[in-house]
Amino acid sequence: MPVRQIFFLLLALWILALPACDDGKSSTEADGSDVTTQSDTRIRQDTVSGDLGDDVGVDATLDLTMPDDTESDLALDIVPTAQDLDGDGLDDAWEDSWGRSELLDSSRADTDGDGVLDGDEDPDGDGIETSREFWAAEYDSVPNGALPNPLRQSVFIELDAMAGAAMPNASLQIAVDAYAAMNVSNVDGSLGIDLQIYVDELNIPSLAFDGSFDQRHQFMRDHGPKFATLSEHALPLSRMVHMVAASRRTDLPDRGGEVVTHGNGDVEATGVFVYHDSLNDLHPQCGVSSPPVVPAITLEEALAGTFTHELGHALQLGHDTDVNGGINHFNVMSIPTSCTEARQRFHGEGNSDASLGATEAVGASRFSDAAAGLLMIRAKLSVEVSDLADDNDGFEM
Repeated sequence: MPVRQIFFLLLALWILALPACDDGKSSTEADGSDVTTQSDTRIRQDTVSGDLGDDVGVDATLDLTMPDDTESDLALDIVPTAQDLDGDGLDDAWEDSWGRSELLDSSRADTDGDGVLDGDEDPDGDGIETSREFWAAEYDSVPNGALPNPLRQSVFIELDAMAGAAMPNASLQIAVDAYAAMNVSNVDGSLGIDLQIYVDELNIPSLAFDGSFDQRHQFMRDHGPKFATLSEHALPLSRMVHMVAASRRTDLPDRGGEVVTHGNGDVEATGVFVYHDSLNDLHPQCGVSSPPVVPAITLEEALAGTFTHELGHALQLGHDTDVNGGINHFNVMSIPTSCTEARQRFHGEGNSDASLGATEAVGASRFSDAAAGLLMIRAKLSVEVSDLADDNDGFEM
């Protein structure tokens, strides 16, 4: 029987053994500068039409400090588990299951002796404490229900969707695979980043944005985390990137996705949009039906590529604009300007070098090693910061 089931069974038996309460009472108590970045636009067979530029106007200094915890977050006080003999807030069997006794040891509350309890440590350096990753297992993630690993970097995502715009699991899986394949080292010796995606609001009334920043900022504020209370342990809301599967922008109907930031530091107004209806209007496209047949880029692939690309921006990656003398169109952070470049980005057409990104063998969006090396997992937009870093590194916002 899983450890958590044992715990809740013991808790239920303990409650039944309590003396009955006979008092007969019960009660119930109840403007700054802005940035958007654009991803997939209309791709025609020989060229691309639509706006390829970004609305840019950052005036705030990037602040890499972590936010204060809010009341909705999981408090890092010691909480009872099925068995926690060392009192570090972590279940003993869970601690030992990772096989790294120098980092997590059920017989020691402070395994590495640095004065910080194991439950408050962050051995993988992703900005999410071990106790938060432990308790997050009580919630269902999509698309595959994978549980957080305290020794692998994770990105926690709050995913909302307007009516008719929900992200299909197939698209989410492509995005998950792209991050898992990143050339980023973890403390356990593995490579890659895990996406922990938690669906919050579905069927939000559909709204076509008119292009005003105030409208999009307010939407982000209005649709912050509203997770149902599934247990006494809240998800780590102050560590979650806010992503929304939305309808479209009427002023830029070809825009497939964007990051909306807030120059005045309002992280609650900051987040990621993927424009489902715009992408649905455009795809499938870029296929060739006459021999040699070339597969088209499907809607599911377009949604996945946009999700992956825009989340990359939320982790402080810019567009691949001029690296080593040219643009690498196999990198998911590039912007295609023709169908050939689009198939390179989405399908790896003509490429066998995984360090460049997408390959023909995999046939799906991937990050280049150069892009992976610039990722800033502790400076996540909509969580820690509200501005994009724009360094002179060949990856511009």
